Amino acid sequence: MQNTEKKKVAILGSGMSALASAYELTSYENWQDHYDITIYQMGWRLGGKTATGRGQNERIQEHGIHIAQGWYENAFRLIQDSYKECEKHNLMPDSPFKTWDQAFDRENTTLLTHFDPKKNQWIKKNIIFPDNEYLPGQGGPLPFSAIVKKAIGLVLEILFGIDPNKGKSFVQHAPDGVDDIKAPEHHHLWSSFKSKLEELVTGKVRHEGERLMNYVAELVQHMTDEEDAAKRKEHHSLIQELLDTISKWARKLIDLLADKSEYFYWLAVFVEFGLVNMKGTFADVYNPETHELDYERINDLDYRQWLKNHGASERLLSSAMVRFLYTGTFHNLTGPDQQGSLAAGVGLHFLTNSAGYKGSFVWKFKAGTADTMITPIYLVLKHRGVKFKFFNKVEQVHYSDSGSIEKISMAEQVTLKDGTYNPTYKLKGIEVWPGEPLYDQIDDAQAKALQEGNYDLEEAWCGWKNVENYTLEKGKDFDYTILGIPIDVLGGNEGICKEIIDNNDAWHKMYHNVKSIPTMSMQLWIKPTLKELGMKLSDWGFPEGALPNLVTYADPQYSFIDMSQVLPYEDWKGNEPGVLIYYTGSFLDPEVVPPYSDHYYPHEQLERIMRISEQWLRDKMGWFFPNATTLEYPEGMKFDVIHDFSGHARTDYARLKTQFFRANVNPTDRYTLSLPGSNKYRLKADESGFDNLIITGDWINFGVNVGYYEGAIVSGLQAGQVLRDKLGLKSETAIFNGVKMKH
Repeated sequence: MQNTEKKKVAILGSGMSALASAYELTSYENWQDHYDITIYQMGWRLGGKTATGRGQNERIQEHGIHIAQGWYENAFRLIQDSYKECEKHNLMPDSPFKTWDQAFDRENTTLLTHFDPKKNQWIKKNIIFPDNEYLPGQGGPLPFSAIVKKAIGLVLEILFGIDPNKGKSFVQHAPDGVDDIKAPEHHHLWSSFKSKLEELVTGKVRHEGERLMNYVAELVQHMTDEEDAAKRKEHHSLIQELLDTISKWARKLIDLLADKSEYFYWLAVFVEFGLVNMKGTFADVYNPETHELDYERINDLDYRQWLKNHGASERLLSSAMVRFLYTGTFHNLTGPDQQGSLAAGVGLHFLTNSAGYKGSFVWKFKAGTADTMITPIYLVLKHRGVKFKFFNKVEQVHYSDSGSIEKISMAEQVTLKDGTYNPTYKLKGIEVWPGEPLYDQIDDAQAKALQEGNYDLEEAWCGWKNVENYTLEKGKDFDYTILGIPIDVLGGNEGICKEIIDNNDAWHKMYHNVKSIPTMSMQLWIKPTLKELGMKLSDWGFPEGALPNLVTYADPQYSFIDMSQVLPYEDWKGNEPGVLIYYTGSFLDPEVVPPYSDHYYPHEQLERIMRISEQWLRDKMGWFFPNATTLEYPEGMKFDVIHDFSGHARTDYARLKTQFFRANVNPTDRYTLSLPGSNKYRLKADESGFDNLIITGDWINFGVNVGYYEGAIVSGLQAGQVLRDKLGLKSETAIFNGVKMKH
C-alpha cells in the first residue's frame, strides 16, 4: 500500500553517492508529493573525493586524478541526463559546454611501464585502444559474450597479427617444436560443434590456434544464448578444455620467446594475461547453472594468488599488466608484505568491465572534475527543489534499540549572513567551486578568524570551534535518513556512528574489516611543453596530439597524466604554462595516527609528501624529461622548469611548494580498499538494521566494490531505490553492475 503522507529525507554528506541518491529520488514525476529532501554538508562545497577548488590563477585543484572510463555506464548516464536538463531549463546559459560530450576529451592511448631487473632500467609499452561505435551511458553494458570476443580478438591480433617492423606474426617467430596444438577431439561435443562453428569462423585462418580461439568466442555466444542449464554446462566444459589446450601451447611458445627482446616480452605478457584471466573466469567465476558471473566465489583470495592458481608465470605476476590493477586501485602497498593485496573477484570484475569500454577507453574532463560533473548535478538538484545546508556537520547518528534512528546530533560550523550559501561563482561561463569558503557570505568576525587562523573546515584536525550544536529529531526534522559519509568517519573514538558500531555486530564487523589507505597527489604547472622537455611523443608510441597517461610507474607518485586540456579554463592572462601534469599514489599511515586534537598532524603529513615528491622528481622524471636533467640529478628534473606562483622563490623546494599538493589523510578523503576476505563484511544499502536508515558510499556492498565514483553512483542509485521501495513507490532506473537488493 502506497504511503501518501509526505516524508522528510535527510541526506548526510554530499559525495557522489549522496548526490546520486538525491538525483535518483527526484527523477520521478511528482516526487515532491511524497517527500522533501535536505542535504547536510560539512564545509563549503559538494563532491566528496571528487570535489574541486580554485587557487591562484584560477588553477584547478583536485583531490587526485579523476577521469571517466568508457565503461562507466551509470556515471555517463547521470552526466548526460544532468546536461540535458540544464539545457532544457537554461541552468548553464554561459557555459562553453552546451552538451555532455563537449565537456570531455577522448583519449585512447595508455602507457605501461615496467622495471626490468636484468637490465636495471625501466621499459615502456604503449597501448592504443581502438575506438568503437558505442556511447557510454547509452544502451547498458556490453554483454559478457561481447567482452570475451573483444578480449579474444586482442589476443589473436597479438599472436597472429603481423609485426610492422618484422613482417611476421608472434607465432612465426617461434622455433620449431611448438606448433603441436590439438583440438580436444575426445570431448563428446567436439565433432558436432566443430561443423556448426566452422562456418561461423570467417576470414583467413592462419593457424589452428587461431581457429580454436575463434571457436571459444563462438561457443561463449552459444552458451550465453542457451536457456537449458544442462546444455550450458556442456558448452562450458568444452570451453574450459579449449582454453586449457590453448593456454598450454601459448605457455610453451611464450617461454621460448619472451626473453628475446622487449617486443616479445610485452607480447608474451599480454597473451598470458588474457588467457589466464579467461581460463580462471570460466573455471571459478562463471556458473553455467545460474548463467551468472559470481565474483564473490574468489574474493577471499588475493588476485595474484588466484592468477597463480591458474598457471600464471612469475613473469606475469610481476608485470605491469597485473600491477596496473593494484596501482590503479591504490592496493599496491597493502598486505602483510606491503607488496599489494586485492580481492581477486573485485580485481577481475573491474578488469572485465574495463574490457567492455564504449567509444574510447579514457574520457578526460575538459575542466575540473567538479566544474564538469558536480556543477550540472548541483544545478539540477537545486532547480528540482532539493535543499542544501552547507557548513552543517554530523556529530553523531545516535543508536536506538527501537529499530529506527531517533535523533542525529549536528553542528553548525559558521554563521551565514543571509542564512543560505551560494557555493559557486562564474569563470569563463562555468559555475566553478572555490578552493576555500566564499568568506563574504560568512559572518565578518568569523570569516576574519577563519582566515587569520588558516582553519580548514573540511579537516578533521581543524580545531575550529563550531558556532552552534543542534539535534535533528525523527518525525520533526526527518523521517528517513541516507548516510553517505565515508567509513573512516563512522567509527573510532570520535566516529559519528560510534554508538551504532558499539551496539551492532554487523556494523562492528564492517567497520573493523573494510579498510582504507591515504593517497597523495601533486599537480605541476610546467613552463616548457612536453616536446621542449624532451618527451617526443612518437618515441613513446603516442600519436601527435595525445595526452599521455600511465598508472604503473615508480612508487610513490606512480600515476602520471597530462591534463593540459584544462589550462584554457584556468586564468593565465597570456602566461599559460606549456604542460600541466597530475601525479598520484598511495602511502602508509604513520605508526600512530594522533587524535583530532593534534591540529598539526595534516600539515605534517602534507610536508612529508612534498618532501617525498621532491626527491622522487629528482630521482625519476629524467626518463620522461631528458631536457630537464642536470649533472647533479641526471635521472631527475631541474625545478626551474616549474611555474613559480610566488614570483620570488629563492630555492628549488620553495618553487615546488607553490604547486598544489594533497595528503589525503582526512577520514573523508581516504581511499576505500577491497582486501581479500573483506567483501563479506560490507552491508548493502538496505541492510543498516534500522528501518529508516539507508547507507550509501564506496564502502558498502554495491557490486564491483572498488573505490571509484562510478561505484559510488551505483550505491547512490541503490539507496534512492531502497527509499522509494520503503514508501511503496516504483523505481524505473536500471542499475548496471550492482548487487541485488532484498526487495
